[in-house]
Amino acid sequence: MATNLRRVTISLPADVDEALIRVSEITGMAQSKFIVHCLRENLETMHAVCDAVEELKKGNKEKSNDLLCQALGKAIFKANS
Repeated sequence: MATNLRRVTISLPADVDEALIRVSEITGMAQSKFIVHCLRENLETMHAVCDAVEELKKGNKEKSNDLLCQALGKAIFKANS
């Protein structure tokens, strides 16, 4: 099928592969769609972690810690919502 989406190849450990297969079988959702869904759900956190690492590389440890704490707080809040 033609697509404008970038394709990637990943290697999965057996336990992750089994879980992905199970989710796909139970929900009927394609494995790639489930992976994209999981990544989209965590996109904000991924950006925040990248920002924190960039700050750490610049030597801004306090700013990096603040960004990581914010990301963690948002992720916990989202998980409990």
